[in-house]
Amino acid sequence: MSSLTSKETIEAKQAFERFAADHGVRIKQYHADNGRFADNAFKQHCSQQQQAITYCGVNAHFQNGIAERAIRDITEAARTMLLHAKARWPSAVHLSLWPYAVRMAVHIHNTVPVLLDGRSRLELFSGTNVGFRMRDNHAFACPVFALQNSLAAGNTIPKWSPRSRLGLNLGPSPNHARNVNLVLNLNTGLVSPQFHCRYDDFFETTKHSERDIVTSANWKQLAGFTKYDGTPTVQDRLSSADQHVIPVGTNLPSPEIEPFEFTHDYAPNDDISISGDSISSVQVSEGDTAPPLQETEPTPTAGVSSRGRVRKLSRAMQDSLAQRSFYGDRGMHYMGNRAVLSELEEAEVMYIREHETHLSLQERMRHPIAFHAEMMGDIMYFHQAMQQPDAGEFVKAVIKEINGHIEHKRWKLIKRAEVPEDVDVIPSVWAMRRKRDLTTNEILKYKSRLNLHGGKQVYGMNYFETYAPVVTWFAIRIIIVMATLFTLSLRPIDFVQAYPQAPIETDMYMELPKGIETRHGSSKDHVLMLLSNLYGQKQAGRVWNSYLVEKLRSIGFQPSLIDECVFFRDDVIFIVYVDDGIFLGPSDQSLTNVIREISEAGLDIEDQGHPADYVGVTITKHSNGCIEFTQRALIDAIINDVNIGDAYTKPVPAKATQQLHAFKDSPRFDECDFNFNYRSVTGKLNYLTQTSRSDILFATHQVAKYSSDPRKEHGEAIIYIVRYLKKTRHLGLKFRPNESKGFECYCDSDFAGNWNKDFAQHDPSTAKSRSGWVIFYARCPIIWASKLQSQVALSTTEAEYIAMSMALRDVIPIMELMSEFRKRNFKVICTQPQVYCKVFEDNSGALELARLPKLRPRTKHINICYHHFREHVRLGLIKILPISTDDQIADALTKPLSQNTFCRHRKYLCGA
Repeated sequence: MSSLTSKETIEAKQAFERFAADHGVRIKQYHADNGRFADNAFKQHCSQQQQAITYCGVNAHFQNGIAERAIRDITEAARTMLLHAKARWPSAVHLSLWPYAVRMAVHIHNTVPVLLDGRSRLELFSGTNVGFRMRDNHAFACPVFALQNSLAAGNTIPKWSPRSRLGLNLGPSPNHARNVNLVLNLNTGLVSPQFHCRYDDFFETTKHSERDIVTSANWKQLAGFTKYDGTPTVQDRLSSADQHVIPVGTNLPSPEIEPFEFTHDYAPNDDISISGDSISSVQVSEGDTAPPLQETEPTPTAGVSSRGRVRKLSRAMQDSLAQRSFYGDRGMHYMGNRAVLSELEEAEVMYIREHETHLSLQERMRHPIAFHAEMMGDIMYFHQAMQQPDAGEFVKAVIKEINGHIEHKRWKLIKRAEVPEDVDVIPSVWAMRRKRDLTTNEILKYKSRLNLHGGKQVYGMNYFETYAPVVTWFAIRIIIVMATLFTLSLRPIDFVQAYPQAPIETDMYMELPKGIETRHGSSKDHVLMLLSNLYGQKQAGRVWNSYLVEKLRSIGFQPSLIDECVFFRDDVIFIVYVDDGIFLGPSDQSLTNVIREISEAGLDIEDQGHPADYVGVTITKHSNGCIEFTQRALIDAIINDVNIGDAYTKPVPAKATQQLHAFKDSPRFDECDFNFNYRSVTGKLNYLTQTSRSDILFATHQVAKYSSDPRKEHGEAIIYIVRYLKKTRHLGLKFRPNESKGFECYCDSDFAGNWNKDFAQHDPSTAKSRSGWVIFYARCPIIWASKLQSQVALSTTEAEYIAMSMALRDVIPIMELMSEFRKRNFKVICTQPQVYCKVFEDNSGALELARLPKLRPRTKHINICYHHFREHVRLGLIKILPISTDDQIADALTKPLSQNTFCRHRKYLCGA
């Protein structure tokens, strides 16, 4: 430890604590040697984390004997594995693989069952039974034959091309499944996780034909461990095509790669000394190379065609290769330049992965209640819940869940021998959740749901169709708006244990839930024969929906022709959202009667009370007819969470001069002095912006984008939003219904607004535009969105057109639903016999493209999916109208604006 700095020691401590947190363990105390652990920085960091620390006596290392013994065992095991591999495969194995050997020794030390009760050290540490599979463990640095990427992706390769690539096993990947190992490509020096592999655990293939198995040590040269002697030739650079690697010219998907970062003079450990005598028999000089297969030089090629024909190099290509400088632009060996390129590729893979995560994140953000629970970390498995401080409450929820199933006779206990031979017994899974008050963040309820492990079901045996309709959040919102505008009654309801109310579709058998015993004998000898539609099945949603529709039809409800989750009966509308629902009717009494009828039909439901309490929004009707939706209590809760105190307030939610990006070189959020939970505050901000504060939508999306790896600047951006909320705490949505207005949609885009010259080479999101739109009904905002476009727009016209298309995907279904309302004699605001929509667009090119379906050289490539609304334009149901940029309300949803412009748009967005 003396060779490490204080900063590196603290970083190692944080890494260990993250590992412990991933396994549900919180470190409360450290016991350490003197030295680096006794410096002020380490002690101060422990104090900040409220952790105690004790020390051994001076020169009394035996007082920390457990750690000393573990370090000795790990280093000896790693040294043994590395020397064993080098003795078996000297031309490929290098002592610089020491870090990988140590990591594999640590993995074996932690996962092999060595305790008296048959558990491993990792199982004891985490309190979770993981199990140990010997078949997934292979000899360190043994030869690996990995399936070619094309074949793994389901494609084909030329008939006589090798089916596999030769690699070197570096042990299990820490970021993948247990049967995925890291494999070193001997021709590129890159490390990637591989699944489709065959392992030579006994190094048998290294003995038969040295040339067949011993390839050139390119990876050592790429990593800088050996020096390349000789001038590079065309054959040198193309030789990898002949050695168990992908043929030149073959198109393959880019693998996940991790370049080496070890230096040439890396010393394995100061405490480990390897004498020259001990390894003299296995050392290989740098000049050792395998003999060539043939004396004549192979003809350079330009790859292989799709039909397997070898392409020849043109004269220009041969001259270019022959004249290429021995050293690259960076003053390094040409192989070193290739290694630098691999690092750039790794960065590109990282940015692409983060970009895909953001695209899925912004879809989840449209369901604010579920997104808040996800950000809070309140959804967990059984073993995780049992490690929480409030595990006792989860136990009570488990008991309640089990008793509910037993009371309603939803399964039958049978002996395992009674299960038909051709039927699998499917495991059970617990899903635990804390249900919180979104305003105060207090826990209202502990929920425990017993699920069948749907991932173990087999298509055609215990499930067939799986589709189940789901109503959109916007349909729910427009129902609430209609009730507010026309003074109708709303009543949210909840179906108690909804899915199990339906009968089971096929015969299925389930293992007894974890933590549950039976008095009829051993739980291993009994299984549950399911009689009801238990949660977790692949078809559970569809079976429940079919059962519910049947019950609703029996009491007179008819499903909508537009939305399968909307039902009508006389003057009552019912919307179903999975296991919840909302009734809309002329009076509370009529809705009470309907709820009673549904209960008498055999459905177990629970009245949720007033809708304002249900969604956490305060609804106030003023004397001038204005209706106001506010969430001041939630705003106060966010202010208290961030604890900004008497800090100055801000007039806008985001800095107009700052562009948020990943900030990979900045300190991590949890390493800074912030005293709030980033994900929790982000979830609350998203719930706030989706319900009553559309003015902070863009700023909230920007901070939520980096919730997986927040940095210092992202925490400061959250504080900026909260300081704005503190200044505008009184604001909310104000509805001033104007019956002369129907649907109106304002849409805008920010063309490549995220472009950043420092990251444009790797990060695909910098090239994409952001769409923003807001939809009004009777001049009341009902839908607002800010989303990164899923494809790259090549012009401002294309970006604006895509934004218009995305907005109208929300408009058209609701227009059709409102038309159905009107046909069923529900009151609908419209200024023409048909429900129509005005779309305001500030880009002349997008206006022209929407009105006239003419293909132009710069627009003919636009996907047909973005032309879906043209028929509505032709019929006059949608009118595309121009608007000046200064009056474009949706501009506030695509970019940070100056104070004057932002406040002008906010007046229309929120009615403030």
